[in-house]
Amino acid sequence: MVIITTFVGPAGSGKTSLVNSYANWLRKELFLRIGLVNLDPGVEYLPYKPVLDIREFFTLKEIMEKYRLGPNGAFLKVSEMIIDYLDEIFSRKPFSSIGDYDLILIDTPGQMEAFIFRPSSTLFFRELEKLSKHIIVFVIDASAIQTISDAVTLWFLGVLTQAKTGLTVVPVINKIDIASNIDLAKLIVERPEELFNLAKNYSSEGLISEVVPELVSIALKTKGAYRPVMVSAERGEGMEGLHFLIHEAFCSCGDLT
Repeated sequence: MVIITTFVGPAGSGKTSLVNSYANWLRKELFLRIGLVNLDPGVEYLPYKPVLDIREFFTLKEIMEKYRLGPNGAFLKVSEMIIDYLDEIFSRKPFSSIGDYDLILIDTPGQMEAFIFRPSSTLFFRELEKLSKHIIVFVIDASAIQTISDAVTLWFLGVLTQAKTGLTVVPVINKIDIASNIDLAKLIVERPEELFNLAKNYSSEGLISEVVPELVSIALKTKGAYRPVMVSAERGEGMEGLHFLIHEAFCSCGDLT
């Protein structure tokens, strides 16, 4: 069965670089057939060659000019247009010939909320479900985590993604090569219960110290049995751990035999 993995995360988390590094590793180390899909119409440069590129149908610049929208409004319009082009998208490779690939990796728009939290994602994932079971990799930018509030905020974007899609979401911590507080990033994924005690020492964080217990209780219910995988897309580090995490999570969703 083909493994379909969708990469999501906040702007700047390194989704595109991670898709590229992971695909290169899969080809070089495991000799697998990879189908890459770009769903970001705003990207100007891709480090990989996609089998399917949403920019074949429209670009963010074209949408801004045609509908006289700013970048944010254009990304919302993109969500509507993805629905309009849904049949066309799934009539193209890799979706039309899914058996030609071992893995399909889907790179999503940088403005994740304009895709994940809009109706388009529900319809898109529903079509994917008809082809094969799949999971979502939520990319956490380790360099953006300096405080407990940073960690909790980013973690809960992943929790909300899981709640919205109803799919298995696995966290991956990227940019470890430039992160200054990796331990905190790792903690929110691996042992969020320890944030109870840490929060008491962060009186300067205000409200976060009061709501952490409630947020942590939700994190414990949703985190699953996933260990934190630390990667650097820039250096190509941690790709084996990422692959094992995806494979284990995918297997837990159903029998791969």
